[in-house]
Parts: sequence; C-alpha cells; structure tokens
Amino acid sequence: MKSKNFQFFGPENPRGFLKKPGICYVNPPVLLKRPISELIYNFSRKGYSTSLLIPKKLFQKVDSSLHHTKLVGKSRVYTYSIINPPFISAEQPLPVTPMFCINTIKAMKNNDIIHMWVPYYLTSFWIILTKKLFFPSKKFILTMDTVPGYSFSMGGFWDKIFRIYNKLFRCVLFGTPDIIVLYGKSMIPFALKAGVPKHKIRVIHTGIDVKKNSKRTVSKIRKELKISTKTRIILYAGLIIPRKGIDKIIKIAHRMRKEKVIFLLAGDGPNRKEYEREVKRLRLENKVLFLGWRRDMHELYLTTDIVLLPAEGEGLPGLIMEAMSYGIPCVASNIPCIPDLIENGRTGFLCQKNNINEFVRTINKVIKNKNLRKRISDQSIKKIKEFEWSRVMKKYEELYR
Repeated sequence: MKSKNFQFFGPENPRGFLKKPGICYVNPPVLLKRPISELIYNFSRKGYSTSLLIPKKLFQKVDSSLHHTKLVGKSRVYTYSIINPPFISAEQPLPVTPMFCINTIKAMKNNDIIHMWVPYYLTSFWIILTKKLFFPSKKFILTMDTVPGYSFSMGGFWDKIFRIYNKLFRCVLFGTPDIIVLYGKSMIPFALKAGVPKHKIRVIHTGIDVKKNSKRTVSKIRKELKISTKTRIILYAGLIIPRKGIDKIIKIAHRMRKEKVIFLLAGDGPNRKEYEREVKRLRLENKVLFLGWRRDMHELYLTTDIVLLPAEGEGLPGLIMEAMSYGIPCVASNIPCIPDLIENGRTGFLCQKNNINEFVRTINKVIKNKNLRKRISDQSIKKIKEFEWSRVMKKYEELYR
C-alpha cells in the first residue's frame, strides 16, 4: 500500500511500520451498525487511529440509544445533520447542511483507509464519488451486508429501481472501491448479478464477543414487565420495519395467543405505530410488547427463551450472533447468510421465510422440549466461537495491509 503516511520494511526501517494506518469507518444510516462500533473498539485497542463518519438528526446529537455505541467513545467522530423525508424513505437520510461535504473531505484527507458500509444510500454515492474525483490514491473498502433486489426482494417497484441504479452507476459504485467485502459466500452470486467485479470480492464475516458465564437468572426484566416465570419469552431486537418480518411476528403471536408465551420487540422504527395498531386490532396488547431501544440488552438476553427473526433479507444478523453467544435457541428465516450461523436442527432452526405455520410449529417444539433447548444452546455457543473477534480481526488486519 503506497502512501506517504507509511514507512515500510527496509534497510532504513528494519522494524517495519512506525505508524499504523488511520482508518475512517463510514456508517451511512443514523443508527450505528454493531460491526462498525466493534471494529473501531478493537482496532483502537491495537493502536490504530480510528474515526467514524456518521449522520445525526437535525438539532440532535449522534444517536446513542443502542447498547454498543459506547464502544466508539475514544474514536474521532465526524458528523453531519440530516432529515428523513417520509416521501422518499424513512431509512434514506438526506444531508441538510454543508458539514456533510466538509466532514467527508476531512475524513478522507486525515485517513489512509476509508471503509464504508452499504452503497445504497444517497450519501453513500456522493462519498464514493468524492473519493473517485478528489482522493483517487486513498484506499477504499466497501462492505455489502445484503444486495437488495437480488439477495432479497423489496417489492417489484423497488427491485427494479435497485437494478436500474446498479446498471447506471456500477462503474462508480463498484469500480471505485479497491475491495468489496461480503459477509458470506452465499452473497457472491447476488453481488455478481448486481455488477460487482469478481476479482474485487473478499468474504469476511463480522465478529462477536462470546459471553463468558452468561448464567440465566430471574432478572429485573420479568419484574419490570410483570412476566410470570412460567411464561416463555420470545425476543426480537432491531429496526421495526417490514424487512425484518415484524408483520410475521404479529401473525405468529396471533396463532400462539393461547400458549404461555410473550413476544418482546426491542427496537424502534418508522413503522412502529402501524404495527402497534395491528397488535391492538388483534387484541394482542398483552402478548406483543414494544419496548423501544434498550441499553440493558444483556439482561434481556439472560431472560430470553427463544430469539425470533423471520426476516425477508439480512446479512449476518447481529441479533442471531449475540443470541448464540448467550446460548439462546434461535428460529430464523432460511435466507442468504443466516445458514452460515444456523445449522438447522443443530445450532438453531431455519424456516421458510413466509411459512407462518412452520415458524409456529418450530417455536412450539423448542418451548416444549427442555433437552432440545439445552442441546441447541450448547451447540450454538460452540458454533459462534468460530466468529469471535479474536479470530476475525486477523482477516481485517490483512485486509487493511
């Protein structure tokens, strides 16, 4: 990697690098992605100079509602103010001040490597274009955790929009990055269809810190929510949006309304009120609880019996990874990347994403079989150790070199 900021092995520098590269992580959405916060934390501990480019809502501070945002505390943060016009997309932030351009340029100027997640935000396109036009010698890495319109459907209209977008701009989107990282091998065919050059693809999954001595207890969560110890807790955590299968969680709860189970949804999103109305219409207010974002996810995991993710499209979902690190049986959609984590019947359970009956049958099977839960728990903890950051970090270090 040729850059004036590096000193290389050689007669004048026999000890190797005197300065590690500066890495700027680009997080296009308002909510900070867990892999980014944990990469920043781990590389900062190794002596790398790390920074973060992230939007914030107009007149507000950077969103710190997620339990992992504290990990970026020692990193430099570049911010810019945005709004979310509902007529475009609640997940599509639009910059409203010049700080977007100013801090994008600062971040690129002050760092050796730019590592950005997801090319499908309008801000992502301009960041890639800025790199291409003004910083052609900077090293640029793009991570794609999903390939919308290919690895999963956003609906007929939006699938066409994504495909047209890829065809029109793939020279910029996929030609500019030096390397394009995918979370799993199952994503490669979809990335190729979208126009990603094969020679640029690297497969590096994200990591997780496996919890030690995560013993289940009768926690404050049950007391706070007045949940009986005889009632099984089924947890979803993340954005409250259609792609995550929230409507299916409600349908599953409706089918299981006579069972001693309760569904906890920890998270928030633009569709929350709509889903709350549906829960009220079905008279499931005591069966499906919307908790909002929680900082006490550790307590939630220790209290949870099953994690449920009937999503339409995912990368390597942090919810599943965290749940497995706690030994919680997971029931999830059989979609690209999730089988990298869940081996059906061994480290969790996979269901056809739109088969509500299969989800209900599987959840009931897990609830009623203590020995099965114990076996899945043991195997999931063993499996997730393959994804520990201590192993994954080596691959990212090689990538940055």
